[in-house]
Amino acid sequence: MSVISLLSVEEIIEKLNSLNKNDTPRWGKMNSSQMLKHCSKFIDLYLGEIKVPSWYKYFGLTIGKLFLRYISKKSPSETPRNIRTDKSIKITDENLDFDDERKRLIKKLNKLHKIKGQINHPIYGNMKSEKILFLIKHHTIHHLNQFNLIKNHQ
Repeated sequence: MSVISLLSVEEIIEKLNSLNKNDTPRWGKMNSSQMLKHCSKFIDLYLGEIKVPSWYKYFGLTIGKLFLRYISKKSPSETPRNIRTDKSIKITDENLDFDDERKRLIKKLNKLHKIKGQINHPIYGNMKSEKILFLIKHHTIHHLNQFNLIKNHQ
C-alpha cells in the first residue's frame, strides 16, 4: 500500500459537487459529463462488474502489476496524462446528462465503504479491498485534477 495521502471519499464528493457541466479540462478529450461516466465505469471495472478478454488477466498479472506499483507511488497530480484507455471505460458519447452522471458516480463512491476483504479484479487478479479503494480514489482524484478541482493537494 502506498503512503500517499489521498482525499477521503467525502472530500472527493465535495469536489465533484463543485464541478460544472461546462468546465473545461486542462488536458484530454473528455468533457465533464464524460469524465464522470468514465470514473463511474472505472469503479465498475475495478469491482469486477465489467468483463474483459481473458488475455487481459495474463497482461495484468505480469506487466500490469508493475504498472500498478508505479502508479501507486505517484500522487494523482503526477500520474501520466492521456494514457491509453480501455474501450470498456472509454466514453465518447456526447449526449450524456451531467446531473445523472454525477449522481451515479457519487452513489458508487458512497458504496465503497462496504467493500471488504479480497476483490477478484478482472485484470490484476485477487487484490485487497484497501488497494482497490486506493486505486479508485487515486484515479478519480487524477480526473478531478484534470478539471482543476484539486488545489495544493497531492
